[in-house]
Amino acid sequence: MSNKYNILTVANESYAPFIKLFINSLFEQCDIKNVDTIYVFDTGLSLFTKEYLSDFPKVNVIDSGINSLSSQIHDEGWKKNTYSKTKFLLKILEKTNLPTLMIDSDSIFVSKFEHLIDWSADFVACRRDREGFSKYIGSFFGALNIEKSKEFIKLWIDNIDDLQKNTDLKHCESPALAKTIDENEKFTCQDIEEQLVSAVFPNESSTIYHLKSDYYAATIDQRLNLPHAQFFTRRYL
Repeated sequence: MSNKYNILTVANESYAPFIKLFINSLFEQCDIKNVDTIYVFDTGLSLFTKEYLSDFPKVNVIDSGINSLSSQIHDEGWKKNTYSKTKFLLKILEKTNLPTLMIDSDSIFVSKFEHLIDWSADFVACRRDREGFSKYIGSFFGALNIEKSKEFIKLWIDNIDDLQKNTDLKHCESPALAKTIDENEKFTCQDIEEQLVSAVFPNESSTIYHLKSDYYAATIDQRLNLPHAQFFTRRYL
């Protein structure tokens, strides 16, 4: 694979430790020669954190127009960050016309992952390998075929809005992703295992760890101090 692509993530200041882990681990653990730009959509970062990120090559911090703080699972700041991601992805596809990988900012890169992606697919979605309310999770999504991905993402955004308005789900992004995939067989979706690119309970096959909030790690400090995160937390923070 030699074509250029972007990486996109979203962060506010409460997620500053995560975005530092994200960027440092990406540059140290991965070969990013094919990465054109790493877009960090700023939803409330401090000036210090923005300057820190801007010191890295290829990193472009974008003012999102949203200023939200989030430290609790499913609070309003978390919702603003999460539900804005797909709209930012659509914006970057329209602006750059390059494949773009949308990866949650509470992720740590532990090895190369590019080879896992089928770049001939319309898009790649992260398939959950454990019981849950959605068979896909929006923590890793790759828009590969630009036009078809834009079409799909618009449908995904509509389903997020619909679930927010018409259900009592606390988290709509991933169920809306699964719903959109199930409703639209015309798209070629590569399923990629959660254990490979968004591992909550990682093993030796995992290339990206996801420090996801859950009952056992409800606070940011607890997530940063998960056993598999401690090496990286000490190294980069």
